[in-house]
Amino acid sequence: MGNVQLVENGMLRMEKHTGLNKRFTDYFTFVEASTTSCARAAEEARQVTVKDVAASDAFDEGSRQAILQTGSRACHSVPLVSPKGAVVGMISSHHERTLDDLTDAQVNALDDLGGQVARWLIWHRGTVAGALDHLHALATSRR
Repeated sequence: MGNVQLVENGMLRMEKHTGLNKRFTDYFTFVEASTTSCARAAEEARQVTVKDVAASDAFDEGSRQAILQTGSRACHSVPLVSPKGAVVGMISSHHERTLDDLTDAQVNALDDLGGQVARWLIWHRGTVAGALDHLHALATSRR
């Protein structure tokens, strides 16, 4: 199970997910408060692992129940950090069983991946999305 969130107006907005039910996705459509591990990872611009959701103090009770009811017992959040240090999104994995610590090699690889995805998102927003907006403006101005 997993999800991708993008930063929008200072909040994390659910963009895509796999394996998570409607109650989970409705509850976490927008994440603002630091009552979740993904919000904490965004605030601190660092990876956060929750080895056991049921026993962790990283969540308020509503968040904990929304996660547990979808079948997730553990989660790991990887912030998408721009070269300037801004968090532009989050990738979180959810696991049916509790987690052990990640190795240093795993954490480093996920940090690298988070940076690569952040750079791609910034490029996409500035280049591709901008070009599409320009083409749309041209097309609609000629009607």
